[in-house]
Amino acid sequence: MTMRLFVLGVSLLLTALALPSAVPAADTEEFLPIGLTEEEKGRLSEIGKNHQATNAPSGEIRNPAEWEPSTGVIIRWPLGISVSLIAEMSEDLMVTTIVASASEQASATSAYQSGGVTMANTQFLIASTNSIWTRDYGPWFIFADEQLGIVDHIYNRPRPLDDLIPQILGSNWGLPVYGMDLITTGGNHMSDGLGMSMSTRLVYNENPGKTQAEVDSIMLAYLGNDYTVLDYIESGGIHHIDCWAKFLNPTTILVKDVPTSSSSYALLNQRAEYLSQQISAWGQPYTIVRVYCPTGTAYTNSIILNDKVLVPIFSSSWDAVALQTYRDAMPGYEVIGFTGSWLDDDAIHCRTMGVPDQFMLRIHHIPLVKVADSLSGYSVEALVDAYSGADLIGDSLQIVYKVDDGAWNSVLLSAGGGADMFTEEIPGQSGGAEIAYYIKAADLSGRVETHPFIGAPWAHRFSVNVTPQIVADSSILCGGNSEIAFCPDVVDSDDSVHTVSYSNFPAWLAVSGDSLVGTVPAGLSAADSFDVAVTDGYNTASLTVVLNVILCGDINGDSIGPDLSDLIYLVNYLFLGGPAPFSTLISDLSGEGDIDLSDLIFLVNYLFSGGPAPTCGL
Repeated sequence: MTMRLFVLGVSLLLTALALPSAVPAADTEEFLPIGLTEEEKGRLSEIGKNHQATNAPSGEIRNPAEWEPSTGVIIRWPLGISVSLIAEMSEDLMVTTIVASASEQASATSAYQSGGVTMANTQFLIASTNSIWTRDYGPWFIFADEQLGIVDHIYNRPRPLDDLIPQILGSNWGLPVYGMDLITTGGNHMSDGLGMSMSTRLVYNENPGKTQAEVDSIMLAYLGNDYTVLDYIESGGIHHIDCWAKFLNPTTILVKDVPTSSSSYALLNQRAEYLSQQISAWGQPYTIVRVYCPTGTAYTNSIILNDKVLVPIFSSSWDAVALQTYRDAMPGYEVIGFTGSWLDDDAIHCRTMGVPDQFMLRIHHIPLVKVADSLSGYSVEALVDAYSGADLIGDSLQIVYKVDDGAWNSVLLSAGGGADMFTEEIPGQSGGAEIAYYIKAADLSGRVETHPFIGAPWAHRFSVNVTPQIVADSSILCGGNSEIAFCPDVVDSDDSVHTVSYSNFPAWLAVSGDSLVGTVPAGLSAADSFDVAVTDGYNTASLTVVLNVILCGDINGDSIGPDLSDLIYLVNYLFLGGPAPFSTLISDLSGEGDIDLSDLIFLVNYLFSGGPAPTCGL
């Protein structure tokens, strides 16, 4: 017993020596607001005082997105959320509660047991904190060469206890901790899991000793993310991006909408418009979903935990509208509202921090959007990577698809293209078909995943592009008597924009926009031709056009005239049952749309009475 007490005493002494001297004892724990107090504004120089910077991680770095597979969530006691919300999270996840002491753990345990929390899915970390904002001071997670680690930023508050939590969690969980020399906050960062993240310019303003390029390079080095920094939408406040925007998937962003009377109305509209024009990691412009947030509400400040979206509600008539907005935007997810002591710049997201699945089964795939009309099929490629190291289950690797909302079918993925890469074709369909699909995989760790994460309800969709058709006469027909122009008429049921190109055309013709124009040289034979191609971006149609250049009024097509032989030809056609003119257009001298007596009168006037030359209405 004496030896045990001696060892315990030495252990406690070493622990005390390891703690920074500025860290107060647990019994001085405070309950601070999300923003700076007036007292803290005088201690900004203390921010990061005990931060431990390290080298950046090495290898391939990936910062997972919020909607990726999660195994846990981090909160703090005394609570900033309801026990009912904890009970909901504990149904599927390990809830890690930071408590200052064993007695607080006992209090939390009692409350959880009374509130229906799944106690098998709870664990406690004894550590002192200053506040409840685990999102803002908690760990940022990365995978470095598929190994889970923590990036520890400098918390942008002079709160030394909070700022130590990522290091304590890393030590407790056996994860490497990479100290990032950057003042920032978790609420001002959102990541798409594919190498892109966003913040407001608060991150630049709070690091005045660094250039914007230096800040961006730190984000790339520690998180593997290209960085987009957006202007503020308010003149004051905490300026966290999670107060007004949220990634729902790699190509969808939820953006706050406010009454027209709000000072943020115009700026939010500008941000939404700007984001809608940016290109996502899936190669598509972002889809922007607006959620209406009247004054005092923060519906964007939700958290996505696996297949659940936990949304703050405010006992407002707008709660139902906000929840339906999420359900419409995120089909297949369970969207649940929770009341609380929420503010318009602080709610569920600010007070919780998700923990990604360390051994997730990851599927990476860039969805098809539109494909060329092809009977041979549409190639789907995916990376399927078991971070656990467990073997994949071969017959689980599937593309599940349906055509025009018919029955679901599936094809097995085949290995190809490198380690963990798989590919297969969805069978070819007729032009204009719409195909919905998702990718499915399982491994021997027991994990079963789909891409997109939610699977069938939010399946990827692409359309089979219809090949355009070029509608063109075999002749180039002209206005006047020598100037010609050719511009193809394109028929395409699913596209309105086309690119026209010409090749192999004679030197007397020139490209002008989408047309070929030129002056007919004297004595031109009918031997010349050119090629025209029209593409809609997916399919290309081509046509060879023979240059039967016929002057307006050359009714018999002999490349001479109009002259008496054309008059005789027209009389024979109109009154004696003779052959039809070579082209309606060049014979419609009066420009009325058909060949009739008025054209005969027009030709007689031109040949014998000094009337105007025919232009065929062109």
